[in-house]
Amino acid sequence: MNADEARPRQQEAIVRKRLTAMQRQALAHPMTESDERPDPACIWRAPAEDQSKVLTCDIDDQTVAVFGGPVWHASVCPPIRRQAKKLLAGVGEGVLFEEPGVRPDIYHLRRRMAREDIELLGGGYAQ
Repeated sequence: MNADEARPRQQEAIVRKRLTAMQRQALAHPMTESDERPDPACIWRAPAEDQSKVLTCDIDDQTVAVFGGPVWHASVCPPIRRQAKKLLAGVGEGVLFEEPGVRPDIYHLRRRMAREDIELLGGGYAQ
């Protein structure tokens, strides 16, 4: 393997190290038009408590039209903003978008995906 072939693998390893496990799962299982619910790999539930966290990469046409591109989407219960912000730490670009939900016990927060995030989706998103 020459230096040019090794460089993308090194860069990918660096990016993977800065992503949390939940962020890697969201990238691996993006939400599209055909998905009614997030992939189970993108959902975390506390075993004995009424707590849950969901992190997805929303790449469906409606999201792209509304936000100008794909977004990271954090949903947390109970509705604590700082918990949603933790899920989005280190990813995306620009402002955070609070999204009113149907249920008051779930807090939704979105942020546009950065170009480097979108590139990690591989074939999952065509610009």
